Amino acid sequence: MSTRILVGNVPVDATEEELKEFFSAAGQVRKVIVPRNDRGKGKGFASIVMATRQEAISAESTLANSEFRGRKLSISLMQEQIKKESPGLFSFLRRFTT
Repeated sequence: MSTRILVGNVPVDATEEELKEFFSAAGQVRKVIVPRNDRGKGKGFASIVMATRQEAISAESTLANSEFRGRKLSISLMQEQIKKESPGLFSFLRRFTT
C-alpha cells in the first residue's frame, strides 16, 4: 500500500530538510518532494514518502491541521494507482492458457 502523503498549505519558502524534520515526529521519512516554480519558490504543497504505511497513517492523524511555520497543514494519504495491463490484440487467448 501507499506510504506517500500529500501536504497542502506549505509555505513557499519551506525547504525539504525542514519538512523532513517536522514529519520525522511521525516516523522515518524516506523522501520529501517540494515542487518549485521557475523562480525556485515552492508551489504550496509537498509530497512526503514515509518508511511504512503505518507511519504515513500516523503522520496523517497526528500532524493534520498542525501548525508549520505559521500555517496549518492539510495532510492526506495518496491513493496508490494500480497499473492496468493493456488487453492487447490477442488478450482473449489468456483465458485458455491460464
